[in-house]
Amino acid sequence: MLDPVPAMDATERSQVWAEVLLIDEPQLRRGETLILTVRHGLTELNRDQRVGGQIDVPLLPEGREQAEVARQAFDGTAFDVVISSPMERAVETAAIVTGVPSSEIEIEPLCTERSFGQMEGLTRAEVEQRFTQIVYLHIGHIAYSLNPPGGESFEDLRRRAQRFLEGLMSKHPGERIVVTSHQNFLQQFHGLLLGRDPYDALRTDLLNLELNQFHLGSDRAVRAHRKFQLFPDAQKHASF
Repeated sequence: MLDPVPAMDATERSQVWAEVLLIDEPQLRRGETLILTVRHGLTELNRDQRVGGQIDVPLLPEGREQAEVARQAFDGTAFDVVISSPMERAVETAAIVTGVPSSEIEIEPLCTERSFGQMEGLTRAEVEQRFTQIVYLHIGHIAYSLNPPGGESFEDLRRRAQRFLEGLMSKHPGERIVVTSHQNFLQQFHGLLLGRDPYDALRTDLLNLELNQFHLGSDRAVRAHRKFQLFPDAQKHASF
């Protein structure tokens, strides 16, 4: 008779997860580029389901713990440069996950989160009470605001993602690049890479500490795309 498998707490499960997760990396040929995007860890805005946007908040202690687990999973992954949104939550995530000091991380304002204007810091109920003119696109359980007062449209955000990609490929061609950023920006950046329009790109949700790997050929077309969840229980704080 087999001995029963001992029960594990959340920390032990996370450690096992990190030990078994393997991030396979392709061999890059001349002119090819590898882009690894990582969404930041948990913040109070995520936890409390408030519109974050460009409000600058740090990771929660739980978010730092998530990033530490992600660091164990990411350990051994080869990269050449780390680029981050200027938001503290993104820089902190990048430093913990990659082990690169924040002073050595390349800060790029173009990959900061979408601006939600006057909605930022509010719950969905507060937004609906104050701004009855906002139109939402409902995809699954998530409601995407199409006209945030004083904020960016998805078309504007896509154009910003295009400028970011152009700068990335001009400055770091043929390199393995880690980018830490945010949900709405990364949706548009991923959509740009995969040839999806700004609204179709919203159909793919990103969890905290989710890593997406894009292998670009010398023609800058995506040859392969893979997804890795660097933290096992990120669904606990899903998008809203």
